[in-house]
Amino acid sequence: MIYVYTGNGKGKTTAAIGAGIRALGAEKKVLMVQFMKVKELTSEYKVLQKLDGFDMESFGRPGFYVPKGYLEKHPEAEKLGVKPLSEIDFKMANDGIEFVINAAKSGKYYLIILDEICVALDFGLIDKKVVLEMLEKYGKDTHFILTGRNCPEEIIKIADLITEMREIKHYFEKGIKAVKGIDF
Repeated sequence: MIYVYTGNGKGKTTAAIGAGIRALGAEKKVLMVQFMKVKELTSEYKVLQKLDGFDMESFGRPGFYVPKGYLEKHPEAEKLGVKPLSEIDFKMANDGIEFVINAAKSGKYYLIILDEICVALDFGLIDKKVVLEMLEKYGKDTHFILTGRNCPEEIIKIADLITEMREIKHYFEKGIKAVKGIDF
């Protein structure tokens, strides 16, 4: 089965982790693969790494990166430390999807969480066809949760469940930065 948590609101990764913990409670093995993140920089990693049966890998580098052209349209983002994507981001994302395909092929995991893969797809870091083929091939035997904004329409069409997180109000609008322990 294929589950998607998308939208511009908070809670996509948190919801996926909650489902992973529930699967673990049912004595199922879970793999969480984070795209465009560094697991050691996330608060959840400190807890999840201690759980037997909940494996976690990440394929990203510190910071936030965007496609070329974004910074020209949004110069304020550069002041926040946002940088353009580079070849290393493409390589890491593709190493990540190869890792996921091998994990799915192994049959070891009941649930595989692909955290922020929708953003990686939206940014063009990974070929959609590769992800679609993997989901079609292994999505009958393995549960997949995909998270991130701007989920591609092709994935929405094949998903079994889609939850859209919608931002109604956010403290970022007041100039409050990300809160450790809540946002990361």
